[in-house]
Amino acid sequence: MNTIKQIKFIVLAMIGLMTLNSCVQDDDFGLPPVVCNETWTATMSITELMTMAENSDEILYFNTDQIIEGYVISSDSTGNFFKTISVQDSPSNPGRALQVEMDRTNLFNNFPLGSKVKVNLNGLQVGFDRGALKIGEVYQDANGNTRVGRMSDNKVDGHVAISCDPISTLQPVVYSSISDAIAAVGASDRINTLVTIQNVQFEETGVTYADAANQTTVNLYLEGATEETNNQRVVLRNSGFADFASEVVPSGSGSITAVLSAYDANNNGSITVSEYQLFIRDTNDVQFDNPRFGDSGGGDQEAFACLNEDFSTYNIDVESFPNYENLPIQGTRKWRVKEFSANKYIEISAYQATGAIVSYFVVPVNFDEADKFSFKSKDGHNNGDPLKVYYSTNYTIGGNISTANLVNITSSFNIATGTTDGYAANFTESGEYNFGSLSGEGVIVFAYEGGNGVTTTIQIDDIKIIDNEDPNCSSTGGGGDDPNPPAGDATPLFAGHDFENWANFTGGLNTFGLKPYATQSAGTGMNGSNSLSIQTTPTTTDGNDYVFTTLAQAGLPTTYSRITFYMKGSSDKSVSLNVYKGNGEYYVFNLGDLTSSSIIEPAGNNQYGGVINTSGEWVLVELDLSTINDLNTAAGANTFALKIGKNANYNLHFDNFTIE
Repeated sequence: MNTIKQIKFIVLAMIGLMTLNSCVQDDDFGLPPVVCNETWTATMSITELMTMAENSDEILYFNTDQIIEGYVISSDSTGNFFKTISVQDSPSNPGRALQVEMDRTNLFNNFPLGSKVKVNLNGLQVGFDRGALKIGEVYQDANGNTRVGRMSDNKVDGHVAISCDPISTLQPVVYSSISDAIAAVGASDRINTLVTIQNVQFEETGVTYADAANQTTVNLYLEGATEETNNQRVVLRNSGFADFASEVVPSGSGSITAVLSAYDANNNGSITVSEYQLFIRDTNDVQFDNPRFGDSGGGDQEAFACLNEDFSTYNIDVESFPNYENLPIQGTRKWRVKEFSANKYIEISAYQATGAIVSYFVVPVNFDEADKFSFKSKDGHNNGDPLKVYYSTNYTIGGNISTANLVNITSSFNIATGTTDGYAANFTESGEYNFGSLSGEGVIVFAYEGGNGVTTTIQIDDIKIIDNEDPNCSSTGGGGDDPNPPAGDATPLFAGHDFENWANFTGGLNTFGLKPYATQSAGTGMNGSNSLSIQTTPTTTDGNDYVFTTLAQAGLPTTYSRITFYMKGSSDKSVSLNVYKGNGEYYVFNLGDLTSSSIIEPAGNNQYGGVINTSGEWVLVELDLSTINDLNTAAGANTFALKIGKNANYNLHFDNFTIE
């Protein structure tokens, strides 16, 4: 009987297990459901808590029930946030926001995006840390300072709860520029809120979001992607543990949605523009679908009448080119600088790629003056011929190349082919193409059209654009007869035009102010007076910079024929100047190669090609306004801007800007 009883017990136990197992529809044992909380009622708003903290010099300690509530706008689902959630007081148009610090991972499971959360402050501490208001528990850092950090894991469930309200749709506050988001009045009130910033792009392309191999956090710079915003910057901070750390950043421009943060380096409650940071939740927050502006496409490239590009000045593996455009059309691969036997060139391959790989290397051309062009090519591991060559007369750098009329001229060239094993021993002289009757500004496109079985490596070197009248590219900028000195009654172009009264000069600039490398230089101006000094090295600037933009002052003439100023010194790149119209647009004047006094005519766009060397002598520069009659003369609006090129040595002095 005992044996029979044991058998009956085992059978019943097995039946019980089978019954329990049948209640589970699959083998995915998910997380237990999150229990919402309807018993806590908010007793204090985030704004009220913020005001308490701002009015106190100490960390706030709570020993009675005080409930705040808000909406979760951050997520650690991809690993870019860690043991924290950002909470703002409304799903749209928030007033204030803060961080709730918790010593727990995978918080997105308990507090998903858009959920309303409630925090009971009883037994917790609240205080500002590095610019953000934090809720958590205090700790002492290595320097003995008491700071607010994470609440212990065993406190989380008793102090932070999700509301039973349905998930809300978050609506980020939209700003049209970086400056609008971080430099305008009240920017610090927006810390830990969700924002969308339009008209931005990554300063550097071809890089990954973070260092996935070493799991190291990386600061990437975003810059403005329009002529008026290109001097604006903000940090995008990405964790090396994020799922997307190894992904290459997009090369275009557009909008980014992120949690606005800051790092108050001195922890003194005063946040400068340079201390703001952005954090994305995932790469869907980055919508850079528009053409790139600036150094890799967009308006500041010189359209070449003469060019001899051997890539010798570029670093290996660079994918960003100041004078050209590097566009991945299908896939993410781009042309990249490589080196073999002390020779540099650009290269691309579809090896191990999935799907089609189409990538354009775009060279701007002045067809009015250029007569022909040539290049060299080399192939490797050839299993097809992916290189095509096009020209276009209706596309300029920074436009939408998908709408360009690309004319296929591949058959005009002898392109390297047939090297199925390894690489060709030498580059192939691929021939010349005569531009003939082409006119205006346009482009040459080297198009790699591979993938889907065609993985050939293509290398390009020694791209030459030839002007028969100047085959050695020796012509200088400036030009024209020497200008006459300004009249004795010429009108100052802007306040502090001779840099004697520095306060007048800086007080007459627009809100972007003056770059730090531009300073008043005593005794170096005309006749021992003061000058404006611009001193940079190749590491000073990462973008084509607005050094300053002046505002019109009362009394500017309504009729005029020229602007004049004096300058001396040397630079590896040239200077471009904007003279503003009454409607906010502007005329462009490029100094080009300049060695002596010159008269400068209006140009099509900002260009920095050329070098300046006045041999230590002052030279007079005249901007010809004889065909212009619509300049801005209304006080308080932009009137004049001085720009320099990126990554170059500048050692220049300026003095006495006048208009007459």
